Amino acid sequence: MTANDVTTRDLRIPVGSGEDIPAHAALPAAAEGKPAVLVLGEIWGVNANIRAICTRLARAGIIALAPDLYRGEAPPKESDPLPQVMSYFARFDDPRGINDCRAGLSHALSGLGVRAGPVFAWGFCKGGRFAHYLAAFDLRLAGAINFYGRLDFPRQEGLKPFTPLDVADLVASPYLGLFAGHDPLITRESIEALRGRFTARRHPHHLHVYAQAEHAFFNDTRPAYHAEVAAEAWTKATGFITSGSLP
Repeated sequence: MTANDVTTRDLRIPVGSGEDIPAHAALPAAAEGKPAVLVLGEIWGVNANIRAICTRLARAGIIALAPDLYRGEAPPKESDPLPQVMSYFARFDDPRGINDCRAGLSHALSGLGVRAGPVFAWGFCKGGRFAHYLAAFDLRLAGAINFYGRLDFPRQEGLKPFTPLDVADLVASPYLGLFAGHDPLITRESIEALRGRFTARRHPHHLHVYAQAEHAFFNDTRPAYHAEVAAEAWTKATGFITSGSLP
């Protein structure tokens, strides 16, 4: 579908062993050579909000690709009770998700029919965790953007054998992390631990905590949406993508 010089389409991304996963893409006009973003959604999956972010990025001249890390399975509903929503976090297969993100990165680099420029990963909540992991496990990534993705949690053999903090020393690309001051999922201690890891090895990063904001401050469909913070966060993230320079 084409509208306002933006082309959107649903597609499939090969992930190995003959399998593929659903994804949504949005391309700007004259997309050749433009920077690209792997858009990694919240626990709600590739919903209307994530599709709208893809279109917004394309209108800003940035290629956007949102892989469905649920592999087509139904994500939780926003009306579900919190314990039910959190059960999706507990049973999600993180190593599989990392593999799918790497396949998405490959597709952004060569599978969209245009030659993309540098490719970044921009994740929200659940997706922020995978933007972090992609920066740790794939040297092709130009930069990681983590909007309120969890940094530490109980490990689970098989499904969650490590945490983002466990692999922080492997992060190879410049890193932008924006967090909320009121967030029961992400402690200030874990943010400062990440900052300490990056600072100790002089890794390029910009971590910021919006003291007045809550988790999901960027999602304009959620009660925690904070318009002023979201606008500043958008400017920081898109400036990083288009210039390659951290705020």
